[in-house]
Order: sequence, then C-alpha cells, then structure tokens
Amino acid sequence: MSFTLIVPIAADKPEYDKRLPFIFTQDRDGTMYCVKSILGLPLKLFSNIYFVILKKHRKKYDLRERLRLQLKQNHLQRASIIVLDATTSCQAETIARAIEKENITGPIFIKDADGYFTADEILPQNGVTIYPLEELSLVDPQHKSYVAVDDMNYITNIIERRVVSHYFNAGGYCFEDATEFCSYYNRLKPYGTLYLSHIIYSMLLDRHIFRPIAIGNYRDWEIEYKI
Repeated sequence: MSFTLIVPIAADKPEYDKRLPFIFTQDRDGTMYCVKSILGLPLKLFSNIYFVILKKHRKKYDLRERLRLQLKQNHLQRASIIVLDATTSCQAETIARAIEKENITGPIFIKDADGYFTADEILPQNGVTIYPLEELSLVDPQHKSYVAVDDMNYITNIIERRVVSHYFNAGGYCFEDATEFCSYYNRLKPYGTLYLSHIIYSMLLDRHIFRPIAIGNYRDWEIEYKI
C-alpha cells in the first residue's frame, strides 16, 4: 500500500511578487525551511513525497531547480515537485489539485511547511498531530486550530482559532483515503475558503474516526522568524 506525504507551499501574497517567500529561504545549515519541515518525520514510511508549488513562483525564483538541489542534498530520492498552474483559494484546494494532478490514491499525510516537529510513528489512518499549548514559550494562539481528545484517545472536535482544548494542531494531518479527502473537499468548497480543520470536522460529524498523533520538538517558524 502506498503512503504519500504532501507538502503544500502554494500560498500567494502580494509581497511574494517582490521577494522570495521565507519558506523557500535557507536556515543557517543551508537547508530550505520547507525541506527542513519534513526531516523530523519517519520518511521511510512514505512511498512518495510531493512538494506543491505555484508556476509563477517557479518561473520568478527558479524554484524547481532550487528545490531539486535541496532534495538531492538531503537524500530525498522519493521526493518530487508538483507545479500548479494557477493560484488556489486555500490549502485544501492545493491538496485536492495535487491529488488529482498526480492521481494519488491511498493514505496521505499533509505537512505544513512553516514549522517542524519530530514523530516516531505515523500510521496510515485518519489523524491530526497535536502538541500541548503550555509547553510552548512562543505562541500565537489566535492563529492555531485546537483539537479536543477524549479519554479513549479519540479526537472529538477540531476548530479554528477557538481554544477548546490545551492541544493545538501542530501542522500535520493524515487521511486514510485521498479519494475521500477530495470528495469532502468538493462537497464543502461551495461554502468558500476551507481550512483542513473544516474537512476533518465534517468527517467527524459523519462518524469518521480520527486519532491524535503525538509529536515532539515542535517549532513554529512563523512565530520565531515573523514570516
């Protein structure tokens, strides 16, 4: 069974017309932040790794060649780059377009590129990475989604920017079926901009099971470096 890792980096802002997006710049050790964002994961689990970028950024900043060099330097042989022709409305659409473009099937793990964490195990089942708010010294609580977990270790709620739990989503999402993800996206897209938490919440309402994924060594580069 294939298990696919997707890193969406297709956000567009007016300032990106004048400067390289921070996430494509390099840390002190020479590694792009978007590449470094996945290096704490158990990468041997994934049969394919996709970095999703925009065509306009590829052309303006020669991003495909920059990324290819980074993937080679970090020995990410199973990683490749998906280039989307047009800007998407939200991260959920970016994921759906990538799935359709590459005919991705089976379980997928989505990793935000603006942060880092380590994980010992990621199962190919519905899940969300969690981290306790009180363990952070730097945090912007208004820009997090929060995850409620019951005593049986099931996720019971996920909501944007409202503290319903001391656990927040650390930027990792697992869906056991890429086709089902697209089905929920297509069902919800008429309502406007979607967060991945909206898709997860809709699936929870339909009695899909989601488990919390414990992680460590969390870093939020958006807070640390004021992206």
